[in-house]
Order: sequence, then C-alpha cells, then structure tokens
Amino acid sequence: MRLSYRAGTCALALMAGSAALQFEPALLRDLVVDTAGPRIAVGAVKVPLWSAAFAQSADSLILDNVSFTFGSATYEAKRIEFSGISSSRADLEALFSSTSTEPMESRLKRISVKQILIPEARVKQTFGQDVQTTTYRNTTLTDVVQGRIGSALIEATGAETKRAKGSLVVSNGRATMSDLDLPALAGLYEAKAESTSAPFAKIYGAFAIENIDVTDGEANVSFRVARMSGRDFMGRQTRDSWNGTFGLFTEMAERQELSPADQARFFPALADLLDAFQIGSIEASGVEVNTKTRGEPGQGRIARIAYTGGTESQPADMRWEGFEFSGKDNHVKLDGLSLTGFSFRQTLEGLRSLQGKSLDDLDPATMRSLVPTLGTLRLQGVSIDGSTDDDGKKVKVQAGLKGFELTADKPMNAIPTNFRFGLQNLTMALPSNSQDEGVKELVALGYKTIDVSFLAAATWNEAASEIALSEVSFQGQDMGNLGLTGRIGNVGRDLFNPDTALATVALVGARAKALDLSVENKGLFERYMAKTAKEQKTTPESLRRTYAAAAAFVVPAMIGSSEQAQTLSQAIARFIAKPGKLSVSATPKDPSGLGVAEAMVVQDPKAILEKLNVSAKAE
Repeated sequence: MRLSYRAGTCALALMAGSAALQFEPALLRDLVVDTAGPRIAVGAVKVPLWSAAFAQSADSLILDNVSFTFGSATYEAKRIEFSGISSSRADLEALFSSTSTEPMESRLKRISVKQILIPEARVKQTFGQDVQTTTYRNTTLTDVVQGRIGSALIEATGAETKRAKGSLVVSNGRATMSDLDLPALAGLYEAKAESTSAPFAKIYGAFAIENIDVTDGEANVSFRVARMSGRDFMGRQTRDSWNGTFGLFTEMAERQELSPADQARFFPALADLLDAFQIGSIEASGVEVNTKTRGEPGQGRIARIAYTGGTESQPADMRWEGFEFSGKDNHVKLDGLSLTGFSFRQTLEGLRSLQGKSLDDLDPATMRSLVPTLGTLRLQGVSIDGSTDDDGKKVKVQAGLKGFELTADKPMNAIPTNFRFGLQNLTMALPSNSQDEGVKELVALGYKTIDVSFLAAATWNEAASEIALSEVSFQGQDMGNLGLTGRIGNVGRDLFNPDTALATVALVGARAKALDLSVENKGLFERYMAKTAKEQKTTPESLRRTYAAAAAFVVPAMIGSSEQAQTLSQAIARFIAKPGKLSVSATPKDPSGLGVAEAMVVQDPKAILEKLNVSAKAE
C-alpha cells in the first residue's frame, strides 16, 4: 500500500502541480504543502534573520544561510536576493509570521517583487528508512505581482533518494513556468470547499522541463524524457482542503491493508481530489526506458506522449506516437495509440457517493456505476518479432497489425450503447512446428501466412427501441469474405437495467426484424477441397459434385420442403458446385418481428423457417 500511495502521489503531483512545486522559491514552495495541520510558515524562518535583512534598502534585501525544519524535512538556502520590492515591511513580515491567523492566500496577495534570485536551494527529507535530497540551482522568479509570478526559471534540479538497496536519482535541466498564481494555489491547500461544484481557479499558464533523467539502482532501470511541457492547469478546493486530503492519504499509506471503514473514507476523498483539477494539455517527447535486469535487458522508446483535456466542444484525448521496445528475444513496434472521448466522470461521482460503504459492501448496481466510459481506442502500425513458448517448445512469432479500433461509448447504466470492434490486416507467419490445433489446420490447408480483417459494429436507437447490427464482417486474404447485418426491435431501456431480472425480461421480449448474410469464396473452399480429396483419395472436382448433390437433398431434409427451403437449398448447392458468392436474406412474416424467446424454445428448424420470408442466391 505504501508503494502504491507514493506512486499515486507522484502522478498526482505531476498532473496537479509538479511545475508549481518545482518553480516556487524554496521558502514559498514548501509553505503550501503542509499535510500536518498548521501552516508550514509557523517557525519556518527564524525571525532574527529577517530582522537583520530589513536593515537593507527599502526595495531590495539579501538573506544568507536561511534554513528551517518541518517534520522530517529540512530546507536550506545559502542566499536569497530580493529586488524591486513593492510590498511593505509589514507585508513581508506577515508572510512568515508565527502568530498570524490570516490565511496564507491573503498574505501572498500582498507580495509584489520585481525579481527573486536563489542561487541554490536544498531540501532533505526522510521517508521511513529512505532519505531524499533535492537541490535546485539558479532559481529566478520575475514579476511577482500580488503573489502571482509572471515567469519562473530553474537552471537545473537534482534529487537522490538513498534506500536500503540501491538509490533513486532524478535530475532535469532547464525548467520554466509562466503565470503561476501562488495565492490561488495556497487557497487550494488551506481552504475547504463549500460545495462539490466549487469553481476552478487557474494555477499556471504554461511550463516546460528539459532533459529529465531517472535512474533506479535497485531495479536497474533508467528513464529519460527529452522535454515535458504543459498548459493551463486548473484547480479547485476539496471537501477537506488539499492539506486535509493529503493528510488522509498519508494516514492510509501507513497501513498494510485498508479496512472497510478506511475504504469508506479513502475512496470518496480520492474521487474528490481527482475531480479537483483540470489540465489543458501536457506533452512529453523523447521518452526512453532502459532495463538492465539480469536475463531480461530491454530498451523502450516513445517519440511523443500527449494529453489534451476535454472541453464542452471537444472530447479528452490521449495518444502515444512512435513506441518501440527491444528485449533479448523480442522486438515490438507501435506507430501510434490514441484514446479519445474517455471519461471518468461517472466513476468519480460514484466513488464520491459511496455514503460510507466499502468496496466489499457494494451491490452489482453500485459497482456498475463506477465503470468509466472508454470512448474510442485506436492502434496503428503494430509489429511483433519474437518468440513464445508453445507446449514447451520455443516458437518464433512474426506478426503485424495495420489497425485496431475499439469504441464503447454513449453508456446507458454503464453499458455502452454504441459499440465497434475492428482489426485491420492482422498478419502473421504460421510456424510449421506449432502445436496449436488451429494453426496446424491452417498449415495443412497450405497457408504459410495469414492476413485477416474483422469488424463488428452495433448501435442502440432509443427512439426506435431497436438495436442495429450495422456490420459483422470478416475478410481473409486467399480465404474469403463473410458479412452479416441485422436489426432487433422491441429493445427498451430495461435491457440495460442494473436489475438482472428486468434486463432478462427485456431481452426475452426482443424481436428479430431482419437478417442478411453473405459468404464469398476467395480460395479457402478450393484449399479445403484439395486437402479433403487427397485424404479421401479422390479428385477435388469429383468431391465438389458429390457435396453439391448432397446439399440439394440434405438441406431440405433438415429444414423442410417448402418453396423457401427449396430456394435456400438450391442456392447452397449452386455455391458448392461453383463457389463464388452466396447471399441469404430473412425477414419475419410478422411485421413486429420474430420473438427471441419464441426462437429459443422451438426445436424444429422447419417451424422457424415457416415464420420467415427467405431469399437466397448464388453468384
């Protein structure tokens, strides 16, 4: 739990304010991350140091050897230079007063300085047995007006965490930020939200960090980002303030497992915090990962990772571009991955409204309410070159995928009402020594490689109470094509009801209205005939005539001898005799459709056929 908490906290810090927390001067940055109740300003700066400083000129001052301790962290700055001070001495003194009860947000609003220089600032902090030391070099804050920093610059940052096994080293080069609103940030940490609809405040305009390097000595992993940038970070208050929320997370991190009572407190607070910030955009380029684990070395690269927050006019969007991974025996490449239109709104609202329940106490309906909306996931240009274990044998794998799509959106009670799943040009070399029965059958048919595509798409139309199966299709190179469309009527909202009994009743009441099927031969039929003819010691032509004649008699025996049955059997026989394209259409004679329940209980296919209008032809 402790490791998960730290990882989660790091992720939140990156999205919610890593730029802000890095670019603030040491004295200001740590004023707003108090998680223990009192403001960190209390006792933060020794009064005698400041008293001596105020003996300098009215618009500038220099502080030497500034240090203070808060909890397990010690902050040090050898020199801090202020120039162009517009604030009064009283305003500056109030900022670090140990007796002031005024909110930090109000005190920061009275601070105006043309420039603040901090040549070096150092933070040393203890996390259990781990000791972390972070150094900021050449920090410059410019145009501080009423607590708002016009621009910030840090030339370099380095951090080292010494652990029982190995160490974690993080560094980055030049870092910049614009329009950092410290009073607004302080207000997030200090103040409690009066309602869940508290307005968002803009915390910063833009930030950029260059040459981020992370080296984990214990895991033998190194991570590098050439550049990270972002724009328009917005935040709003949480129910217990950001201070209170992070305090709760710290409390939960100390526990090995969360009890039901802990879960009832933790998950609503987590939802509250996740819903308390918005990001306009964030992007990382030149991402590299190297692992040196014995027996499992590997290198990974991503050209670009980008996220754009959703607005009223455009959906949220996340994408990876130019992904490549190379290991000892495997190489994977992905040209692009995108996820568009996803939303965690329902999940956050569900977590916030748990009303003191733990996850163990939730019924199926509540659990369903926590499911997020996927949106549309797309992959482009996937290639795999490696090996896998097949029944104890090492088998070489070479595969590629031109495109993949999965759309699941427009949810009704967490069930998508718009669904689309597709594979475009899935290619794979078939290993001749595979033990898989399906692969062995394809190899026996003479295939050395496969190239197949598949698509399934369905949409629920609430106004028409109908599900349209717009397409189910399969295409295989040198195999054939298969297509299916249809419509199912009398499908209302109850089909998506969390109550499974009501959903089952709705499903039973559904009625099929149309079905169209097409089968087109592109070589699979000939391969099958050649293989079967060889096994039966005959010729493919002779076998085809035998099968065609049999179809003309067997099919009517199964489905009856009506005119429709004869039409269908003749079309099937013609297709077998000369494989080309077979098309079959069926519609119920009853305009309201054929009941699903009715079709399920009928045992004789002839009875079903009597209720349908069937047309079929072979081309």
